[in-house]
Amino acid sequence: MTLIRQYVNAMLERDSVALSKLFSPTGSFVDYCPKDSGKPQLHAYGPEGIDMFFRNQFLFRKFEITDATIISDTQAYYYAIYNGYHMRAIATIQEFSKDGEIKHMVVRPA
Repeated sequence: MTLIRQYVNAMLERDSVALSKLFSPTGSFVDYCPKDSGKPQLHAYGPEGIDMFFRNQFLFRKFEITDATIISDTQAYYYAIYNGYHMRAIATIQEFSKDGEIKHMVVRPA
């Protein structure tokens, strides 16, 4: 299963641990979409930081995705819901580590 498929599955299942395990120790996750909902954009670094952030978001139902579509081995479209604000987003794995983990992922409004 591709990393983008694993990413989408972890997001749909609201599984912060599975999500964080996809990232390298120096991996980064940047989400520019919250800016459009009046919130600061998100920057999370390393598996621990990614797990901590998404655990909170999933637990308190502040974030979820729906209607995900894989469009390539490195990209997926979905509707992102930030505290009730819905928007179309595209997630892109921009760089892989030598070990085949995600080194850098960016989410932007689509």
